Amino acid sequence: MNETETNIPNCSIIKIIGFGNIFMGDDGIGVRVIEELQLQQVFKDNENIELIDGGTSGIDLVFMLQDAARAIIIDAVDAGQETGQIVVFSLHEIVEFKKKIFKSYSLHGIDLAEAFELVKSLNLTTDIKIIGIKPKNIGYSDKLSPEIENSIPEIIVKIKGEVSAVRR
Repeated sequence: MNETETNIPNCSIIKIIGFGNIFMGDDGIGVRVIEELQLQQVFKDNENIELIDGGTSGIDLVFMLQDAARAIIIDAVDAGQETGQIVVFSLHEIVEFKKKIFKSYSLHGIDLAEAFELVKSLNLTTDIKIIGIKPKNIGYSDKLSPEIENSIPEIIVKIKGEVSAVRR
């Protein structure tokens, strides 16, 4: 059993949530990463990790976080980085990103930054990490651009690193 397959104590539920619209090109990256994690059965031996297709509903994030000690959110995010570049940041760091050009593409009615403001105002204690990648193409397509699709293994490595960080 490797480090990422080690069971986490029951009180430490980790939710890995992928946001995105799979019919809007690279916007679907979060959902596609969740699908790949399920396909590879990366966390199959860990009952404390829940993989969630968050779709496009930002307001539902509040409900998804309620019983989680930790959440790792994957989404198409423009935080001023280069196209295809992956950024990892915490809920507290989003304030800095908001000062830059920050855009989450996936969430309808409420964007990622607004969803996090709501989480803060409700005093949820979930430790949240966001793994975002700047998309290349957002438009009607059920396919990711090659550059973004090729980043999925790197995103999975970052997810495993975040899961492992819980044990430190």
